[in-house]
Amino acid sequence: MEGDDSPLLLEAGMSLKDTNNNLNKFEGTWVHEDANNKLTVVLQKVEDFESAGYFSDVILGNYIYEENGVEIVNTLTNPAASQGSDDEYHIEMYGFKNPSKIVGDFQDPIRSKWTDYTLYLTFKNELNLSGSTTKLEWFVRIYEFYNPDGDLDARQELRVPRSLTLTKVQ
Repeated sequence: MEGDDSPLLLEAGMSLKDTNNNLNKFEGTWVHEDANNKLTVVLQKVEDFESAGYFSDVILGNYIYEENGVEIVNTLTNPAASQGSDDEYHIEMYGFKNPSKIVGDFQDPIRSKWTDYTLYLTFKNELNLSGSTTKLEWFVRIYEFYNPDGDLDARQELRVPRSLTLTKVQ
């Protein structure tokens, strides 16, 4: 309806398609590395991904985070179950803020038992003297923390950086 700002209501079996291929630019291997930390993120576009009875084109991925050469989290090459999760993907991007900014879920295979995280990725193409560099701004926020059983191991803090810039390497 014209002028209606209400959300789109989906029925089971409906599909949301990336008809403008806006998700394609987010695909690839992205890295942030400084003197002490390294975050490697691998993202892929998956068409008609099913979640809760709905289908949509999404960006899915996994990551490795290291501090001072020590692996802190690895959902990329370690089987997820070995870190306390049975999820195949720990990054699921399914919403657009605009054609260059997507939003979705970020999971820590251990901490997501108690904490829900939201991940925002913003695509940037930066021009400099040596040409252009493709970058992603990464921002994670805690969406919800819950501990109904009073688990003494419950943690909500992130084991990866909250905010940084990744550079596309592949």
